[in-house]
Amino acid sequence: MHYKRLIPIVLLKDGLLVRSQLFKFHQAIGDPIPTIKRLSDWGVDEIILLNIGMTNNFDSRRDDKWHNIGQSNFNNLITKISRFCFAPLSVGGFIRTKNDLKELFNCGADKCIMNSSIFENQSLVKWAVKEYGAQSIVASLDIKAVKSTYKIFTNNGNKLVNLNLSEAIQYCLDIGVGEIIISSIDYDGSTEGYDPYILQNIPNDLEIPIIINSGARHTNHFVEALKKESIQAVAASNIFYFTELSYPIIKNKINKKVNLLRKSKLLSDLIEREPKYSDIDKKNLLSKGNKDKFFDKKKFHGHLKIKPKYCKRCLYPSLSASPMQFNNEGICMGCKIYERKSSINEGEFNNRKKILLEIAKKKKSSSNYDCIVSVSGGKDSYYQTHYVKNELNLNPLLVTYNGNNFTKEGWDNLIRMKDVFKCDHIIVSPSVDILKKLNKIAFIVMGDMNWHNHIGLYTAAPRVAIQYKIPLIFWGEHGYADLCGQFSDEDFPEMNYRERLEHAGRGFDWNFFVDIDKITSKDMFLWKYPSDKEILKLGLRQIYLGNYVKWESNNHLKMMIEKYNFKVSDKKFERTYRRGSNLDDIYENGIHDYMKYIKFGYGRCTDHASKDIRSGLISREKGIDLINSMDHIKSKDLYRWLDYVGMTEKEFDRIADHFRDPRVWTWNEKSGWERDIITADKEL
Repeated sequence: MHYKRLIPIVLLKDGLLVRSQLFKFHQAIGDPIPTIKRLSDWGVDEIILLNIGMTNNFDSRRDDKWHNIGQSNFNNLITKISRFCFAPLSVGGFIRTKNDLKELFNCGADKCIMNSSIFENQSLVKWAVKEYGAQSIVASLDIKAVKSTYKIFTNNGNKLVNLNLSEAIQYCLDIGVGEIIISSIDYDGSTEGYDPYILQNIPNDLEIPIIINSGARHTNHFVEALKKESIQAVAASNIFYFTELSYPIIKNKINKKVNLLRKSKLLSDLIEREPKYSDIDKKNLLSKGNKDKFFDKKKFHGHLKIKPKYCKRCLYPSLSASPMQFNNEGICMGCKIYERKSSINEGEFNNRKKILLEIAKKKKSSSNYDCIVSVSGGKDSYYQTHYVKNELNLNPLLVTYNGNNFTKEGWDNLIRMKDVFKCDHIIVSPSVDILKKLNKIAFIVMGDMNWHNHIGLYTAAPRVAIQYKIPLIFWGEHGYADLCGQFSDEDFPEMNYRERLEHAGRGFDWNFFVDIDKITSKDMFLWKYPSDKEILKLGLRQIYLGNYVKWESNNHLKMMIEKYNFKVSDKKFERTYRRGSNLDDIYENGIHDYMKYIKFGYGRCTDHASKDIRSGLISREKGIDLINSMDHIKSKDLYRWLDYVGMTEKEFDRIADHFRDPRVWTWNEKSGWERDIITADKEL
């Protein structure tokens, strides 16, 4: 049988994986390597990787991440990917010369995709076909409605080619390419399905394969296109970022309706899902703990410094912990998504509530519980449980990861939850001895003593779900979508392994810590995420309520205080003005957040002020005053942590300095560390 193909497209801009809309608006999802590794684990038919940025050179250095691309280029990225990617890899972007093609094929590309050069350098295309074979050269056609007709565009949809679709296809056939991918600029990121014009106007008798792209979200979108004799492959981008095991689940649904795709096979059953860490890599990362190891002053003379761009509406910087993109007016995607969510009316939220109820109905299990709510005892945990119990009328099992970092108020709030909401509650509490080791090791390796807490939080609930056969977990808001506008409000992203590993764990999973300071695989049991096979068998879904409910943390806090006597801190935090956040963890608003300031030059006060500016609670000028007075403070909870792990403050500072970003910081022998600050006139 001749199978058709389902192809994920990975879009890259400035070294970051991005979500695209109309070829214009781009929201940063994260780094490409974890996503491509997951796609490869799922045994995808093919991966298309397109560089849609303005350059082949990247500068996405993150010395606290395992999968750090660093100061690099597209070719080096292809080389890295080809070492672990088992799927056919087709790459495109900035292919202008014979040398560009040679380097990409030498780096590991199986096919090269050409867009502008197809029309601007016909001789190059013909040479490539002769040199590498037609099957290795793919033409990319981007089409857009222009008044009453459709025309081809190049250069990311900015340059008109005076050809219609039929003429462009014939042109590609004449120059000898072996495959054509057709994308709709108008339908890009729309989730409305493939462009009907393209579906209806591809000839049936073509001798080369046609791939259709742009707009697909639902199973029927793919099925409609696959039924067309003229189409040999369907492609999509954004949809594969949103959910756990998205590719095999979508493929299985398609095959149930039209059996035209090769059966999905999880390679993660055969190949280790977790990243591989060599002893040499571990040794290098741990060397920051050596007493004679200091930061490299040569990196901080100012030659690597970049003037940061701040959002003109809130205060978010371009160099941030949350992957950030800005529109042409200088407004960050976090503000744009908040603006969009604020425009959603009550009727739409009622519709979203119905979707939630339908999900819960479909995920009804034989367990005593309808779902799990992952709770930390904070204001959002209270609101999540309140909503699930009282609005959705479900009986949840509460699950908590206890990282031994609770404030007094946070612990009291947590313990009260089972009585307040009349729910069963499981608290997962690891060995304190192991926690101390993980705190210290993770701080040295990635500048984050709370690695155990982030990974533990996103592992405990899924593990309990598998154990008790509960296929539905509720979380609160999607942090990155809320802060930096990582997704559209209609994407409905769900918690998944890629997100857990990349954003919560910075690319470091449980197996990194094995054999360090006598830690064993058994010691790391509580941080081991369920296998893909277990998740697929259970049909586990992990829903962010913030995608379905009008989410405003300040309002939720007031409601939880009034309804459930939720306790806030009676003392001011040193690094933020809010008193009701992160009570479940002493360090989140404190020294953990101070490390964000060390790395990027901003902290939790910037996060909170930006949110409150968006919601109209404070002015931008007030926000600037707050962050300039708080973001730099080294909080006193540091001394508790130093005593906890057995480290001196001098050691802490020496290790922390290794994580400073030279794009943000400079070193002055007389005055020490220096960075730019934002002022009330919006200029640096």
